Amino acid sequence: MGQAENKAAVAAAYAAFGQGDVAAVVGMNAPDAVWIVHAAAGAPFEDEYVGHDAIGKLFGLLVDSIEIAHFEIEPIAAEGDIVVARGEQTYRVKSTGKSDTVQLIHIFTFGPDGKVTRFEEFEFSLDSAWS
Repeated sequence: MGQAENKAAVAAAYAAFGQGDVAAVVGMNAPDAVWIVHAAAGAPFEDEYVGHDAIGKLFGLLVDSIEIAHFEIEPIAAEGDIVVARGEQTYRVKSTGKSDTVQLIHIFTFGPDGKVTRFEEFEFSLDSAWS
């Protein structure tokens, strides 16, 4: 697959996420894909997830721990088998009731079959709503 197709796949995954279609997001990954989430200290979803079941578990942790009030990704850039997206998200932590707005960087690595083999999220915030 080429960079235009990879970029389109990422855009489609964000659209699916926005509609609550987690199965579509998980399905864009290779069976042994690795997802790494770097989040604020105390966030229960900061971890490494390998494979479809574990990636699905990540989305369950998100639903259980936060309520997303705002999620925007722009721009999305592609170079070869790498797609990088920058965004912003505001969420409320269910356990503390506190809200936070975080800056996001997402890096997707695609295999030759057009499936994601690695995803890494970096979440940046000045405050932590987790404590």
